[in-house]
Amino acid sequence: MKKRILSLLYFLLVTVYSIQAQKYTALDSLRGSYHANRSCYDLNQYHLKLKVDPVTRYLSGTNRIFCTGLSESRSLQIDLDPAFDILSIETSEGTAKWKRMGTSVVLQLPFLIQPNKKFWLDVVYKGHPHTAANPPWDGGFVWETDADGLPWIGVSCEGEGASLWFPSKDHPADEPDSVLLQYEVPRNLVAVGNGQFLGRKAVSDSTYMYSYKVTYPINQYNITFNAAAYQTWIDTIRLPISGRVMNMSFYALREDLERAKKQWAQAKTVLRVLGRQFGDYPFPNDGYKLVQTPYLGMEHQSCIAYGDKFDNNAFGFDFIVMHETGHEWWGNYTSADDHADMWIHESFCTYSEALFVEALQGKEKAMDYLVLQKKKIKNKSPVQGERDVYFQDWKDSDMYYKGSWMLHSLRFVINDDVLWFDCLKSIRSQFGMKPVSSVELQKHMSSFLKRDLASFFQQYLNKTQWPELEFRRVLKDGEGTIGFRWKTDVKDFQYPAPVFINGQPHRIETGNRWTEIALRDPIKTVEADERLFLYRLKEVK
Repeated sequence: MKKRILSLLYFLLVTVYSIQAQKYTALDSLRGSYHANRSCYDLNQYHLKLKVDPVTRYLSGTNRIFCTGLSESRSLQIDLDPAFDILSIETSEGTAKWKRMGTSVVLQLPFLIQPNKKFWLDVVYKGHPHTAANPPWDGGFVWETDADGLPWIGVSCEGEGASLWFPSKDHPADEPDSVLLQYEVPRNLVAVGNGQFLGRKAVSDSTYMYSYKVTYPINQYNITFNAAAYQTWIDTIRLPISGRVMNMSFYALREDLERAKKQWAQAKTVLRVLGRQFGDYPFPNDGYKLVQTPYLGMEHQSCIAYGDKFDNNAFGFDFIVMHETGHEWWGNYTSADDHADMWIHESFCTYSEALFVEALQGKEKAMDYLVLQKKKIKNKSPVQGERDVYFQDWKDSDMYYKGSWMLHSLRFVINDDVLWFDCLKSIRSQFGMKPVSSVELQKHMSSFLKRDLASFFQQYLNKTQWPELEFRRVLKDGEGTIGFRWKTDVKDFQYPAPVFINGQPHRIETGNRWTEIALRDPIKTVEADERLFLYRLKEVK
């Protein structure tokens, strides 16, 4: 019997592994997990020095990676797309050997990493980077030209990661504390990167080197490169909470200069409104840049990419300016520690769009905006992905719109706007500039809001369908009685639901068991409140 049980267990384990292996490979785990060759060291700083040739679409350069040891090891992992050749890897104590496995590069070091030991790696590389087919959803370089036929270049790599174009420790759990960027480009172009502009100097008769310094921790996919014959201008803004004056810089193509100046003026409004809601813009030392790019948009920290048509939406604002700037708070300052938890970036940022409308136009207009978001929910797969693998398997956009509605619904549950907005601000103070997991964030919100939200988050993040509120009509002692219960994929779903009974709003407190409510008037109509909570209503007999 014991042998039969052991054989059965072995069969089940093999079966499970085989099923998983069809979806994820060993390379996916090596790329996506925070294993010993990553956790043995802390990432301190990058010094990326890169030459970009627009004619040949070729990159060559060096990234010096500054590190601090966390545990003893003679090996570590960095990451770089196989499209690039690694010419050498020098360390602070000699030459390293390396082995490439997909995007992963495992180094054998000439020294022993020890706790608190500081060291650096110099990775020299070159090659043709991946060209994006559908940017920014397909990561890579974009090589376009402006109206004068001059190069117009940008890069985005949210899904694929920074290793798509430079050697890095490419995992969201560890962010560099600062970054020095030096970009060499032809003299007829302006190179733009994240952070403070340090200056420009001649490298040759035909090229300039542009230098930028990021002084805050930065999620690595947010490190960016842009180059074009940009027209530039500078402005300032007084931040609403601190009163600090911060620099704003703008980079547009010549043919779009006047439209850009007019359209991008609303960036100040966005910064002020979101600052009042969530706290001041989080990266004041690095300033704020808005850069025209040959793709739609991306939330590159302190260097927002804009590639839209300089038009406002039906609610009177530019969606790209607002949404990508919103990521400075949600995604850049508060960042997920694994790709599986990217809902932390997108759900909160998408929800901030509705709060932006509410601040400027009132709650009813914000409700109208949320209704439009709701129409885009697809319910094809869970919002939260799988951790510790190279997860890029989102089937739809539900981490945006369903995630936004999850937060909107939670605001109804809490029923206290002061507490709700204090909670949003507390996330910034608790997790700002240090990657956070979904579990950590959920526990914090439950604690702050003084309500167990485990089943709430599990239903909306880990299950595909919305919760369903069942109701039944019951006649007791000649009076009309109506019963409600939640039908959910999780247990102990005990939350209120907004319902119209006979056209009148009711806040129904119920769970997975029937809750009966006696009403004086006969029950004629029972309807879901479509504007306050994400659920379906179903009558049962």
